[in-house]
Amino acid sequence: MAQDSVKSSKTVSRRKFLRGVGLGAAGAVLAACAAPPAQPAAPAAPEQSTSGETAAAQPTTAPAAAGAGEAILLIREDIKSAYAAEAAVEEWNKNFPTKISLEVPPSGEAADTKIQAAQAAGDLLWSGYAVMETPWATKQYVTRGLIDPLDDYIKASTVPNADQVVPNIIPTILESSKYEGKQYAIPGNVGSIAVAWQSKLFEEIGQKEQPLTWDEVYEVAKKIKAAKPELTPFDAALSPLTDLYAMIWGGQDNPFNAEGLVDITGPVAIDAIKWMQKMVKEELMPAVHTDSFGNWLKGGTGMIISFDVAGTLYEQAFGKGSAPTGTTIFLEKDQTRAGVPFWMNAMVTLKGAKNPQGMTDFYLWWVGPDNKASGKQFAEVAAKPCYEYQYKEFIEGRPEQAWQLKGIDLIRKSVGFNVDQPTQTQWDPTRAQMEKALDPANNLSAEEAMTQALADAKDALSKLK
Repeated sequence: MAQDSVKSSKTVSRRKFLRGVGLGAAGAVLAACAAPPAQPAAPAAPEQSTSGETAAAQPTTAPAAAGAGEAILLIREDIKSAYAAEAAVEEWNKNFPTKISLEVPPSGEAADTKIQAAQAAGDLLWSGYAVMETPWATKQYVTRGLIDPLDDYIKASTVPNADQVVPNIIPTILESSKYEGKQYAIPGNVGSIAVAWQSKLFEEIGQKEQPLTWDEVYEVAKKIKAAKPELTPFDAALSPLTDLYAMIWGGQDNPFNAEGLVDITGPVAIDAIKWMQKMVKEELMPAVHTDSFGNWLKGGTGMIISFDVAGTLYEQAFGKGSAPTGTTIFLEKDQTRAGVPFWMNAMVTLKGAKNPQGMTDFYLWWVGPDNKASGKQFAEVAAKPCYEYQYKEFIEGRPEQAWQLKGIDLIRKSVGFNVDQPTQTQWDPTRAQMEKALDPANNLSAEEAMTQALADAKDALSKLK
């Protein structure tokens, strides 16, 4: 199918995925994939708390009798689709005494605010929420008193093989789903950063594999510009996550500074900004990523470093095999360093819920080893599941899923985000200073930009204390 014929029919539906790409001061989020059901779940960007209120974490209440009563799950529309939640609930309700129902939050309304208001009014109807972006939102959900730790509910569960769920979570993912040693989330799928590219374009320029290093990306981008000057040779979906942060993770062993913040003033970060300045100057990438993902989905970008669903979404428009998914990029060949930034879409149980045990039981069955239908859905549609048994049964040995194995193998040895730091507080000033530094008219050095970004982040953090 010609790219032009696809462009007009696909652009509107793709905007559901793209709304909120630019993070504003209020912490607007990147919406995850919406219908159709074949679309995978994409990440939401770090979300700033919409309320300054906090509540001290309370001990988990005693687990309710397993299987008792009803439980309502508040679930995002895109996750309901990607995780095939309606089919899962229907199957669960046939076989277990707890009756689960689903409710989707109104469009445009922040779920965390809605939950907190209901808790404060004493009329909380929901027992769980899907999904919380982990570990980005974990601390604020805990300190605001929105969610309960799950440890006691997991121990008390009578769902068959419930005790196999947590031990089979990929270890680095398991660590990132905890806060202060307690399990607060049941992860569904994991997102990370990866390069995707137009396969026919790579064939035309004689590029047989993904460029893996900064230098290789630069050389391939020059080839794309020479062969297809109408295309954007290289782009990043969202700064600073998919460019600067990815380059820091792929360039040094510890991506954080002594204060636990992303090390944006270290030598790797400074070199990364200088590399991007060179790319912008030579018109190999844009300075600002306002519509970068949209341009990619319309076929206007040769290769992109992005959320790892970029290739999958492109192929829905242009056909299977049209945009392979690779891995992130590294400073040096065969040196993965801190690996790749990653995050999880995770299910949580709400504090004050009427049936927290029943809700947790459903989660454990939903992602558990006995639920083959959902396991297949998490592996093939949501993509990059979090459980060893789902990889062994639905992904290993399948060439079309090789990108998932490559991605999860890197996540196994990657450093997770610092759960104690509110990511957005550093994210916004870093992005703002990057845009200034990448605009040649500002004549701003990488060192000056990142020094100011760090100072702005620290100032913002001090106001949160």
